Amino acid sequence: MKFLINVALAALAAGGIAFAGAAHAAPVGGGNAEDLVMQLQARGNTVIVNRTGSQPLSQCTVTSVRAGQSYSRYDSGYPGAQMDPMTQVTSMTVFVDASC
Repeated sequence: MKFLINVALAALAAGGIAFAGAAHAAPVGGGNAEDLVMQLQARGNTVIVNRTGSQPLSQCTVTSVRAGQSYSRYDSGYPGAQMDPMTQVTSMTVFVDASC
């Protein structure tokens, strides 16, 4: 039973990290889409841009940021885990909507 509770808590924590990272990354009131995409990619995220308009991405503003699929691994090989299995988010997909 303790194992199932730990699995559920780890899954909730991983999901919370994924959504918090994407929501926190969006500038308030829009911002330069190219800068945001580069910041998200530098953090190891896969970024998918949904753009309206034909201007270069550097001239687009961000209209929204949404979390997509997160990829995680579940094992007991982490330092300090004391052989207790843990879930670690390894990467995630982030959708950026931009208007040009």
